[in-house]
Order: sequence, then structure tokens, then C-alpha cells
Amino acid sequence: MDLLNGRGPVLFVGHGSPMNAIGDNRARTGWRAMGEQLGRPKAIVALSAHWATRGRCVRTAADNPQINDMYGFPAALYEVRYEPAGDPVVAERVIEALAPDVKARNDWGIDHGAWSVLCNMYPAADVPVVMLSTDLAAAPDAHFDVGRRLAALREEGVMIVCSGNVVHNLRMVNWRMRDGFDWAQTFDDAVRERVLAGDYQPLVDFEELPDAHLAIPTTEHYLPLLTALGAATPDDEPTCFNDYCELGSMSMTSFLFR
Repeated sequence: MDLLNGRGPVLFVGHGSPMNAIGDNRARTGWRAMGEQLGRPKAIVALSAHWATRGRCVRTAADNPQINDMYGFPAALYEVRYEPAGDPVVAERVIEALAPDVKARNDWGIDHGAWSVLCNMYPAADVPVVMLSTDLAAAPDAHFDVGRRLAALREEGVMIVCSGNVVHNLRMVNWRMRDGFDWAQTFDDAVRERVLAGDYQPLVDFEELPDAHLAIPTTEHYLPLLTALGAATPDDEPTCFNDYCELGSMSMTSFLFR
């Protein structure tokens, strides 16, 4: 099923542990349902927290070699193969939209921040994917502006998928916890409330939010949310899915803008 109205949606997805890509878990159920709900876009521009660079980069090649940038997990996870085609034409549109603050770079492929989600949304790997990096040298408002500049691609049937986590503190992960610590839930609730209200500036100024120092000890997983917010338009109605915390210090909370 193709997109019904031709206009690409925007998603921010919490990807969490790579193990969410396989087996029976809440994240995977939500990703599968989202793929069925949204239909098949012309292409996906996928921004991943795991392609962290200094300067903004886009993959322009016609292929996407899989990057297994995770270590110490069960063998079944490494047996997942997901290598959708790239789309050089859409990649050039991304470069046009972000110029001069972007460069082509093809030494990275599709990492688990993207493939763990997309292999469940579009398991046939029949939607081209253009990978976009997270620029760690850019200020938070610049990440929001990247989304704003990418928004025009939505009118061409391109879906924008930004993958990270609202709460991501690996040092405090508790593998035995099914939900989150109180501080993680507090921060997650504050973000959700503002996203659904369309009140984005406090999310750009995230350091003022409650327990931000615990929820975001490093920014690479949070910044993709700002790009998703920038790509949303005033006529989008934001909705929340996969709305939960897990492992104590990880939020899977995700948002759809369409």
C-alpha cells in the first residue's frame, strides 16, 4: 500500500536496545503497526543517532551496506540482514535543502539506529533509504532548522524518520527493569506533554527541563527529536506511540507527525 495522500509523514522513533529488532517486544509491535498504518513512501530519509559526525553528512550512494555497530549481543541479532537501496536523486534533494551546511559522505551505511526500526516497518526492504548523520558540532536550534529545511521533501512523498531516544543514559541501564526510573519517567512525560501541545521551544532549550542532566548525559540520541520537530508543519497533528520507558534509563517514546 502506497501513501494515501502522497505526503510523507515525519517520525521520531525511540530505538533503544538493538534487541528490540527481534523477538517478542513492545517496540517491535509498535513499529510493525506503524508501517502498516502509514503505507509505503517514495523513499525514507533516515537520521540516526549512531551516525554521529562533526558536520552534517548524507549518504548519496545507490546502496546501503549494513553496519552492525553493536557488540556482545546474541547471535540471532547479527543474522538480521537489512540493506535497502539508496536513492541518489533524493540524496541530492537533501543536499540542495541543507546546502551549504552538508556534504556527501559514503563511508557509512545503514546502522542499527535505522535498520532495527525499518526492518520491522518495511521488512521487504523495498523502500529506498537515504542516511543522514547527526551533527554533534551543531547547536540544538540548528538541528531543529535541519528539519525545517527538509520539510519540503515531504511534499514529494518522502518520509522522514529520525531515530534516537528521548531518555538515553547507558551508564544507568538496569537490564532487569521493565519500566523506567522516576526521573526518566518525569523527563519523558515533560517531553511528551510539550510535543503533543506543539510547544517546541522548551524542547530545543532542553537543559531547562526536569532531570535533563540524567536523561541526556550526552546529546546524540536526543538531537534527532529536534530535527523531527523542525520537519513537522503547523497542520500536522502529533500523536504518540511506543509510549513507555524501559531498562530504567531508556525511553522508547515515539512520535508521528502527519
